[in-house]
Amino acid sequence: MKRTRNILLTIVMILALLLFSLYDAFFAAPTNYRVRHETIAAETIPESMDGMNIIFFSDLDYGTFMDQTRMTKLVDKINQYAPDIVIFGGDLFDTGVTPDDTSKAQVQQLLADIDAPYGKFAVYGDFDHESEDKLNAVSSILTQGGFEVLDNRSVSLHHKSISSISLVGIDSGVNGSQDITAAYSSVSHTNYVITVCHTPDTADYVPADLTNLFLAGHSHGGQIYWLFGAYYTPAGAEQYFRGKSEVSNSFTLDITNGVGTTGKDVRFLANAEIVSYKLKYTKKSEPTSQPTSENTSGNETSASASLQATAAASESAQASSSASAAAQ
Repeated sequence: MKRTRNILLTIVMILALLLFSLYDAFFAAPTNYRVRHETIAAETIPESMDGMNIIFFSDLDYGTFMDQTRMTKLVDKINQYAPDIVIFGGDLFDTGVTPDDTSKAQVQQLLADIDAPYGKFAVYGDFDHESEDKLNAVSSILTQGGFEVLDNRSVSLHHKSISSISLVGIDSGVNGSQDITAAYSSVSHTNYVITVCHTPDTADYVPADLTNLFLAGHSHGGQIYWLFGAYYTPAGAEQYFRGKSEVSNSFTLDITNGVGTTGKDVRFLANAEIVSYKLKYTKKSEPTSQPTSENTSGNETSASASLQATAAASESAQASSSASAAAQ
């Protein structure tokens, strides 16, 4: 009798966990924007930029599931962490969505509401390139929202000093027109270099000796991830799909899960996330510290949060930790 009761209790607990996981995946996780914190230390980060905070988010996919209410929550979350610089990784509108006057005004105003005193920057994603009209609309919305589009070019970021780091922006490897040579043409070997591109597989084609950190999105972390496969596996994220990777034994590729959803409004073991990079100047006499990561959100009891730890453990043999950021 006692054994039977224990078996029944175990079955009930498993069913309860499954039901809670399903509820979370369909109703909570898509809008539960978690913040992953990364602290990056490097000798080439100027002392004047020590402590600066860079927020990176990608894959907004506005217009199907992402709406004004969800985006308002996202913008409030970003501003809560007082970023010095904000970088957007592409795909402003969902695939198949043609921005109308209403959605254009909504997205433009919310982008403008993001407060980043040292600059806001963006690159294009594959969805942005679905048509010339859509690309023109995205370009205008980003610009009017205060974002500078880095389309195969770089900028130098300063903070109260002539010392700087470089931010390189490359067009999407899917649907876009990449010119990596042009993007790196003004980059100095003495600068710390952050490269952002929507498609993570592009990391194999950038100059390793001129890159310290490569930021990408595109894959949504699979959106529905079950350790050995995923629901969303787009071209351009086949060599590098999710998490962190060391490329050419030289620099770190960090792929965010993004903040929107496409196809299905579901997330499982691939939480919607914003990434916060804190810069740390390291003296040459000091050892470079390893990056530390932390996830925070408004719902720490989420089932997908606990399950994601299992997924992260299965990937840790292939991913290494490192990252970086910048300021103007």
